[in-house]
Amino acid sequence: MRSAEVRNAAGLRLGYAVKDERGRVLLAAGTELTSGLCEALVRRGYMQVYVLDGIADEVAPQDELATRTRNVATQTARQCFQRLARGEALPFTNVLESVELILADLSNAGGAVLEFACLRSVSDYTYVHSVNVCVYSLLIGQAMGVHGEELRALGAGSLLHDVGKVLCADLVANPNHLTPEEWARMRQHPIDGFEMLRQHRELHLFAPHIAYQHHERLDGSGYPRGLRGDKILPLARMVAVADVYDAMVAHRPFTVAKPPHLAMEELRAGAGTLFDDQAVQVFIRRMAIYPSGTPVLLADGSVAVVVGQTATAGAPLVRVLGHSGSVHPVPEDRTASGERAVVEVLNRWPRWLQNTRPAT
Repeated sequence: MRSAEVRNAAGLRLGYAVKDERGRVLLAAGTELTSGLCEALVRRGYMQVYVLDGIADEVAPQDELATRTRNVATQTARQCFQRLARGEALPFTNVLESVELILADLSNAGGAVLEFACLRSVSDYTYVHSVNVCVYSLLIGQAMGVHGEELRALGAGSLLHDVGKVLCADLVANPNHLTPEEWARMRQHPIDGFEMLRQHRELHLFAPHIAYQHHERLDGSGYPRGLRGDKILPLARMVAVADVYDAMVAHRPFTVAKPPHLAMEELRAGAGTLFDDQAVQVFIRRMAIYPSGTPVLLADGSVAVVVGQTATAGAPLVRVLGHSGSVHPVPEDRTASGERAVVEVLNRWPRWLQNTRPAT
């Protein structure tokens, strides 16, 4: 099973069900995608789906978050944004519940390398993004020794980091590139989010400041205030890493998603100049660089699919399917490291593997 752009998925079958923003099934797993269905999904804002292609259909992308956790947290994010847009009280109890559920799931995962898989449409992008940023921020925070009330503040602040966008919702939903004037409005959202959240005294003081500073950069190139170095709240520096990563790996109408390994490379390149170096390093160590289902080329010329994670982010467990045009009768599972390390992520299976399903 692999991810595919919706427009290129006609003729393939869905690996995972496509659901709407309320969790209702739009298309069941196994549905064959026609060009008409693909166009309907695009109209509903879906840019990516998971599909079966007959090569490694038994390998499914994993999500470390329990279904209930993701549903509760996404609904909470939606509720918070909608209430704040109307000037209503923040559902603080729901925010705390979502943070606790996420922390419990991360604790259950232990110290393993983690992968997260979820589909998102344009209409629910902001809410799914908010949940993902919360998950990644808490992952970084725990690894950097944040605990207690400060950890909960990190969770609440990261879940609500983009609430200022309710005042420029028309721009968030705009499928076109923004004009300079529109970008100026969009760059106001950290200030707007800070002003909204600081009115809610039940929130820890750090939460509104996370919303205020999550677009600041260590070298002063960020916004809205161009803060530098230790002038930026440490928790906000963690959220900045999580926010940028999730934005890079998301499919959006005006942006082609980067695969995780390339997004990680960009984070690594900015470590110490744009982003907090320690936050970047712990994030890369804990996150799957090559998620399950990723087709890869190994250093010895073998073609494989990632089937799981090991204790080392850059050395996944892979199933070797063939080598130099020859399909292996019995695929071999091994760790991709050393002379057998991953050297390339494949955009598509080679022709000699297409329409061939090795024995498992």
